[in-house]
Amino acid sequence: MKLFEDISCFVRYLWTVIFHKLMVFIAGVRINIRLNGTGYQVSYKRLLLHDMSKFSIAEFWPYAIHFCGKAKEKETFHKAWLHHVASNDHHWEHFIPNYSDISNQLWNEPQLAQPPKEIPDDALMEMIADNIGATRSYEGHWPTKYKWTWLTNYYDKYILHLHSRIKMSALLCALGYADVLPSPFDWDSINILPDRNTVNRLRLLAKKDE
Repeated sequence: MKLFEDISCFVRYLWTVIFHKLMVFIAGVRINIRLNGTGYQVSYKRLLLHDMSKFSIAEFWPYAIHFCGKAKEKETFHKAWLHHVASNDHHWEHFIPNYSDISNQLWNEPQLAQPPKEIPDDALMEMIADNIGATRSYEGHWPTKYKWTWLTNYYDKYILHLHSRIKMSALLCALGYADVLPSPFDWDSINILPDRNTVNRLRLLAKKDE
């Protein structure tokens, strides 16, 4: 019986990861079509390699047991989660210097976080594709411009460098999600960014939001 349960858990979680990777890939393709000509694209290499660490010894079985098994191992899963965050820069937690020390308290005590580092554009684009794809793979539907519960409820909890939040908000608006952001995005805020080339690229995004 135990062997059957382990095999079932293995197969179900393997399919969960593969399906999630597929949905993130589809989300990335849709983003690239929508943002064509703006200079913002999701790397296809990143889409292919997305979440590959979930197949590692450090992550696969702890994740499988947590999501598909009967006996939850909280500490083992938490260790696997920290490995995942450290290995994947498409998570905002990756850019908080002291995340591994405060991860258990951070959601309710964000003041514990050290100032986050700015997220590179390629990682930011993958993060958006991951957020969109995760909604489809885990909640069963694609987010729409009228409803994206996760984004509306939790986007403000993302601890982001100011420049990263401005860029991510601008990208989400350009992708059609302006109305589901927790608060309206002010396009004039892009002018505080120090790089003029970035400002000009974001201005192209504003046209997508019109």
